[in-house]
Amino acid sequence: MRVRAISVNPVDVKRVRASERGIIPGFDAVGEVVATGPAACAHHVGDRVFYAGTLQRDGAAQDTHLVDERLCARAPTGWEDTDAAALPLTMITAWEALIDKLDCAPSHEETILVVGGAGGVGSAVIQLARALLPAVDIIATASRSDSAAWARRQGAHHVVDHTEPLAPQVRALSPGGVTKIVSTASGGRIEEFADVLSPFGHVVGVDRGPIDVTPLKPLSATWHWIYMFTKAVPDWSGPGTPHAMILERVAELAANGKLRSPVHSVVPELTVDSLRDALLTIEGGHGVGKTVIRLE
Repeated sequence: MRVRAISVNPVDVKRVRASERGIIPGFDAVGEVVATGPAACAHHVGDRVFYAGTLQRDGAAQDTHLVDERLCARAPTGWEDTDAAALPLTMITAWEALIDKLDCAPSHEETILVVGGAGGVGSAVIQLARALLPAVDIIATASRSDSAAWARRQGAHHVVDHTEPLAPQVRALSPGGVTKIVSTASGGRIEEFADVLSPFGHVVGVDRGPIDVTPLKPLSATWHWIYMFTKAVPDWSGPGTPHAMILERVAELAANGKLRSPVHSVVPELTVDSLRDALLTIEGGHGVGKTVIRLE
């Protein structure tokens, strides 16, 4: 694969920080197929594909990258490389949260709270919910005026401030509470989640533990963990939707104008310095949308 653009994600920071030998990050990419193995049949030389890859190999922050075709899909038609590179990891995560874990359906009338609505995953959850779930009301959280405006541009119906108590704000919008929560920042918030979640509700945690979910027990609520790389194996045959199938659907939605690129900033060239700066911005935890780096 000749890599054309990558985007950076929190997993890149975690992997770099945890590695003793050093790794190549970049688990979001768009590239052109320049060679194929003898068993390849889905993609051919010259195809433009996008993918998130797997933790069993280094990422795509390099000129050429080896990736299994079963993790790839054709990149969205009509989209720039830098725009398409921002989609795979977060859209796969959003799909797994909304469809695989929460079992949302177009006819279900419910209210979803997206905690961290201006980040990469939050942006993807909001957009995918608007594209696939017309009956869902979306409340996003954000703490600054620019991040609140970003969440609204992604399609959030309402935005509340997560630096203030959530319950009064959410209950004012949805007196019965929310049926489902997708959270990218759960630490220290479980009691707040219990205050806004309706009985038998569901919470998807995208961030890391340890997290004590005991406050959810009186609601008989269900906690779900999401880790996108659990299914990042080429021959996945377990529960849930394989990554390539998710990306095929995402590409279709994007090409039909149902999704917009979550890119907030584009770095014009991949260098050690530009990659380091992008990762430090992600690590700061106050990013809006996605940062993409162009390779060619």
